Amino acid sequence: MGKKELSVAFLLALRSLQRGNRSSTLLTVLIIGMCFTNMIFLPSLFNGIENSITNQLVDYEVGNVLVSPELGSGNQYITNLSDTLGLINGMPGVERATPHLSEGATLLYRQRVLSVSVRAIMPNDERYVSPLYTKMIAGSYLGDTDTQEVIIGRPVAGNPAIRAEDEYQPSLGGVRVGDSITIKFANGYTKDYRVKGIYYTGWSEADSAVYVSWTDMENVLNQHPLDYADDITVKVAPGYSETFVKNDLQQYGVSERVQTTADLLAKNLGQAFQSFAIINMVSLIVSIIITTVVLFIVITIKTLNNRRQIGILKAIGVDNEVIMHSYGFQVMILAFLGIILGIILTLLLAVYMSYHPIVTPAWSATLSLTPLDLAINSLILFIAAIVAGYVPAYQVSREDIQSAMRA
Repeated sequence: MGKKELSVAFLLALRSLQRGNRSSTLLTVLIIGMCFTNMIFLPSLFNGIENSITNQLVDYEVGNVLVSPELGSGNQYITNLSDTLGLINGMPGVERATPHLSEGATLLYRQRVLSVSVRAIMPNDERYVSPLYTKMIAGSYLGDTDTQEVIIGRPVAGNPAIRAEDEYQPSLGGVRVGDSITIKFANGYTKDYRVKGIYYTGWSEADSAVYVSWTDMENVLNQHPLDYADDITVKVAPGYSETFVKNDLQQYGVSERVQTTADLLAKNLGQAFQSFAIINMVSLIVSIIITTVVLFIVITIKTLNNRRQIGILKAIGVDNEVIMHSYGFQVMILAFLGIILGIILTLLLAVYMSYHPIVTPAWSATLSLTPLDLAINSLILFIAAIVAGYVPAYQVSREDIQSAMRA
């Protein structure tokens, strides 16, 4: 088929759309746009959940690289902490390394009793590794020399307007900045602490904890200096990879267990993320099938309603292929407009969810979209629309003139 015939087919397609039922055309475009949104929404949401979990795990639990006691070594802690930190912080690719130490404790406030994990951190170093200091919703962040002061998560502080029996998770019932709470540590150390700040990260493990300074934990454990830790989290400097830093640490004498975020995710959340990938694939396949069927029905109805017009075109000598391609071009134009509408709707939805994310006690998530995702889904939908449009167009264009004119 030559360029001239294709030009005629394209012109016929434009004229048909311009002179056709505008409501039908707009409805078809809307259907294609909604099909596009349906195709991309669930996979983008699952990708958003995966990214949210990964980011929060990195920010508040393990950093880019986690150094922990070697399995089978019999050591519960990383010992000789100051030398290990000095070695790690001096390695190329390391922006900062900071230790964590958790102790079980019981909080007492008025008539409330709550068991929590009290985490000791080096506040100034923690700023380089974790955005915790940016999540303060009341009061202020800890300082390195603070003692008998804590920062607590919003779920731990609680809401005084909610009764204890109605709470989703136990809390202290409405602690405010400046209030005094009693902390009984597992080793018997008991002290009153002032609440210096209240934070909220959206990550349940962090929000359910209480943070104190490393200096304060030295007093709790009567260790001066406190030279051991549960683990060390490492922030990788820009331009370096987690794997590079991991290999460097192992090569230059860090005898403890060294794991990247990818290593930890593969072990702990690998099956969950694989399940997300399977659900995404099933959702995409089902969406493509539904989209193709819906478009096939819509285009078939449109084509059958225009059989008399097709008969007239044949009677004046228009070739079958020109007629078929004219309907194919109509589908392409409608698909293009519908995909543009679908992209606009999806981006608007993504913007809305960035301000109003889906929040659970464990994580919060928005839509995770990339230009590649939009391009791939657009191409898939465009191909599905062409297939759905050309089949009925081919069938009707092959009818004889008399059958078409009697329609």
